[in-house]
Amino acid sequence: MHSQFENLFKPLKLRTFELPNRIVMPPMAIYIPGSEGYVKDRLLEYYKARAKGGVGFIIVNATYVHPNGASHPNQTSIMDDKYIPGLRQLADTIHQYDVKASIQLYHSGRQRYALIAGGETLSPSGISDPVRKDPARAPTIAEIQGLVEDFGQAARRAKEAGFDAIEIHCAHGYLLSGFLSPYQNKRTDEYGGDLNGRTRIVREILASCRKHTGEDMLIGVRINGHDYVNGGNTLEDAKEISKILTGAGAELIHVSAGMAPSAHYSFLPAGIDKGQNVYLAEGIKSVVDVPVIACGAIEDPEFGESILKEGKADLVAFGRPLFADPNLPRKAREGRLDEIRPCLRCAKGAAVWPEDMRCTVNPAVGRERIFEEQLKPAAIPKKVLIIGGGPAGLEAARISANRGHAVTLVEKSEQLGGKVLLAKIPKHKQNQGLWLNYYEKEMARLGVNVEIGREYSLADVENFNPDVIFVATGGRPLIPDSIEGTQCSGVVTAEDVLARQVDIGPKVAVIGGSSMGVETAEVILQAPGREVLVVEMLPKILSDISHDAELVLLDKLADKNFRFLDSTAVKAIVPADGKLDLVVDRYALGKRLHGFDTVVMAVGVVPDNAFGLALSENRENVYLVGDCESPGDYRKAIHQAAEVAISI
Repeated sequence: MHSQFENLFKPLKLRTFELPNRIVMPPMAIYIPGSEGYVKDRLLEYYKARAKGGVGFIIVNATYVHPNGASHPNQTSIMDDKYIPGLRQLADTIHQYDVKASIQLYHSGRQRYALIAGGETLSPSGISDPVRKDPARAPTIAEIQGLVEDFGQAARRAKEAGFDAIEIHCAHGYLLSGFLSPYQNKRTDEYGGDLNGRTRIVREILASCRKHTGEDMLIGVRINGHDYVNGGNTLEDAKEISKILTGAGAELIHVSAGMAPSAHYSFLPAGIDKGQNVYLAEGIKSVVDVPVIACGAIEDPEFGESILKEGKADLVAFGRPLFADPNLPRKAREGRLDEIRPCLRCAKGAAVWPEDMRCTVNPAVGRERIFEEQLKPAAIPKKVLIIGGGPAGLEAARISANRGHAVTLVEKSEQLGGKVLLAKIPKHKQNQGLWLNYYEKEMARLGVNVEIGREYSLADVENFNPDVIFVATGGRPLIPDSIEGTQCSGVVTAEDVLARQVDIGPKVAVIGGSSMGVETAEVILQAPGREVLVVEMLPKILSDISHDAELVLLDKLADKNFRFLDSTAVKAIVPADGKLDLVVDRYALGKRLHGFDTVVMAVGVVPDNAFGLALSENRENVYLVGDCESPGDYRKAIHQAAEVAISI
C-alpha cells in the first residue's frame, strides 16, 4: 500500500463484515436498453470492472420497489421475487473480488417522467415537480403503509440475493426525501408537520426492513445534508433527521444534497467547487455515532485521504471518477497516480435518457467485456501515424500503443491538446487541464513518439510509410454564409477570444448560444465594464449541455452584465456610426440590435479535412477521426478514435 493513503486503505468494520478500504462506489443512474428491470450481462460486467479495480464497498444503483417507483424505463427493479436470480448474480460478481455489496432501494416519487416510465406519479402532498411537471397526487395512509411493506419486501429480496447491506434512498427529492422535507411535504396527518411526522415513513421503513432481514444485514440511509431550495431542509435540519433515523435503526449515513430544482448540488458539474458537499457529511458526523459517507466531487485519492485524515467522514464515495477509471483505487494503492484518468465532471456521464450508460473520457463504460477482449495485444504490430494531437489523436495513440503498435503522433502546434487548450480557459474547466496532463504522461509511459511543432506533408507521409494513419486535424470555426457582414472589422471568433488574440470592446454580441458561446461570454465578462448579449436561433441556449451544468453556468452569470435572446436568427452584421449592428429575425419579426463594439462568432466548427481526404485518395487504412471527420463533442471524438484503434 502506498504510504500516502494510510487512511484511505484502512479497513472498517461494519456490523458483521469488514470493508477492505474506505472507498465507496455510490449508486449512479444506469439504464440498459431492453433490460425491463432485470440484471443483464452488461450490468454485471460494469460492476465487475469496478470491483476488480479495488473499490472497498459498492452500493448498487437505485432499484425501484414499486411499479410506479421507476423514474425511467430500464432501471433495475427489486419489486418482485422474479428479479432475485439476476440480483444474486450481481452480488456474486461483486463478492468474487472481496468487495462488499449494498443495494439502494428507492421510489422516485414526483421526480420521474410518467410519459416514458408509465404509471402514476406520487408526491407527499400531491405537488408536481417544477422541473418534470408531471401531474402528481398524494398517497393515502393505506398506500403509505403499503409502500412501507414494499421496502421491507425489497430488503428481504436483497438479503436472499446475497447483498451485505441495503441503502434506503432518502435524498435528491425522490419520494422519501420529499417526505423528509417541508419543501415537498405539506401534509397535516401523522406523516407530515414536524420532524417527527416527516420522518415517520422512513422510520417505519427501517423497522420493516429489519423485520424482513433479521439482524445480520446492515441498513443504511442516504439523505440530503441540505436541500438547497427555499423552504427545504438545511444542514441543521439534516442533523436532527440523522439523529432520529439512527435512533430508528439506520447504521450508516450517506450524505448528499439537492433536489430537482437544485440538482446541480446532487450531480456537481464542473462549475461547482470540488468537495462542495463534504461539509454536510462533516456536520452530520458531529452528531451521530454511526459511520458517515461523504460524497460529491471527490475526484482524486489525495482529496479523499485528506477528508478521512481530518475526520470529516468515515468513508468517501468516488462516483463519476470510477466511471472514468474503474482502476482508480488499485492505481492509488500502488502509487500509480499519474495513470489515473481524470473525470471531467462534464455532467454527460452515467445515463442521460434516452441514451445508454456512457462516459465522455472512458469509451469502455457499458462495454467492458468488448473492450477487454479487443484491447489485447495486436496479433501483428503495425506502424501507426497519428496526425493531430487533440482528444481524438491522443486517444487513438493511447489505445494503439497499449495494443503494442509502434505509434508516432505529430502535432503542428507547439503543444498537445487541440481544442482542449482553449476549452480549459474558463475558470470551471480546470479538470480539462488535468485530463490533458494525463494524456501527455500516458504518451511518455507508453513510448509514443511525439513530434510537436511538426506539420506533415503528403511527401512526409510517403517517406514515413505507415501501415495505418489516423487523421485528427480537428475543425475550424464555422462562419455561416447565411450571415452577411462577417468580414467586418470587429467580428471575431470564439477561438480568437479564448486564445486572447483579439481586442474586445466594452459592448459585445456573441452569435451562438451553445456552451461554446456562453462560456466565451463568461470569459469576456471577467474584465470589468463589459456587457454581453448572446443571440441564439434555437428556442433555448445551452441545449448541448446537461440541465445541471446549465444551472451552474447561468448562476455564475446572474450577477454579470449578461443577457441572451433565444429564437433569434442573425441575418446580417452592419457597420453603423463606428459600431456594429445586428439585423435579426425574432419570431419572424425583423429587428435591429444596435451599438456593439465586438461581435463574436460561436456557431460551431467545420471539419478541417483537406489533408485527410487527400491522403485517403492515395492510401489504404486512413481513418479520419474527431472533428475532422464530422463536428462533435469530446465524447464523439474519443469514442470514435477508440473504436478504430481497437480494430486495427
